[in-house]
Amino acid sequence: MKNRNDAPSPTAEARWITVGELGSAFGSDADSHVLPPSSKLSGRLMTLYFGDGRAVDYHFRSAAELVRAGEEEVESYRASEIRPDILFVDFIASDRRASTVSLVLDLERGLCTAVEARLPTAAEARLPLVERVKRGGELTGVEAKFLSGAIDAPFRQRAGGHTDTRELIGKRIEYSYSRSERYEHLYLNERFYTWHCLAGAEQGLADTDRCRYLRIADRLYLFVWREKIVPTLGAVVVDLEQRKTTGKLLGYRDLDSGAITNFPVGARVVSVS
Repeated sequence: MKNRNDAPSPTAEARWITVGELGSAFGSDADSHVLPPSSKLSGRLMTLYFGDGRAVDYHFRSAAELVRAGEEEVESYRASEIRPDILFVDFIASDRRASTVSLVLDLERGLCTAVEARLPTAAEARLPLVERVKRGGELTGVEAKFLSGAIDAPFRQRAGGHTDTRELIGKRIEYSYSRSERYEHLYLNERFYTWHCLAGAEQGLADTDRCRYLRIADRLYLFVWREKIVPTLGAVVVDLEQRKTTGKLLGYRDLDSGAITNFPVGARVVSVS
């Protein structure tokens, strides 16, 4: 395994890579720390009631396929269980352009959070950062909509849902995604964090990007970030009690903003300071 002293020389130029290349790097190591898929939802019917008034019926037809009410398309999904009855579910939304839906389902408490993500169009992705500043918008073209909800009961009847939190702010956490891929995160404030690749395909790269933190349970958090250089969205559940994570990365396979890649990630927490 590489260590901190294996960084590139000061004269070496770190290269920005596509999310497709990153997915290949993460998936090529047999020692990947991705959690195994869970079949707990197989055969289950549930209705998610959201705070915006929407109610969405989900039929998990198997351990890998689901159907949403009103949609004819069968979606392929992946579920992982980071704690008993707390699952991260993710799928590509075939009815929308370059979009995914990620769900955190707390089956015991009957709570859920949905993250609806969308990648920018080719024109949006090419918009210079200085032009975004002039327009008063965000530096990233990646969009994320957060929906709080309840499972099989009206949302208004539920209390103590998944809420924004400051509990990660100020922490510096090192993550090992596999034998070759290691990153550190510095959680700066409510809106920004810094990532730094210590070893792996992006070694030497670092940036500060938009993010959001939600508290799911004691020492368990949903962390979502949106990158601006190469349009990317990450959504992971961080368990500081068990020192592991589960989630996904979404981006375009290449720089032409065509085909998307959406792959599972998981890490071990190496250190927290």
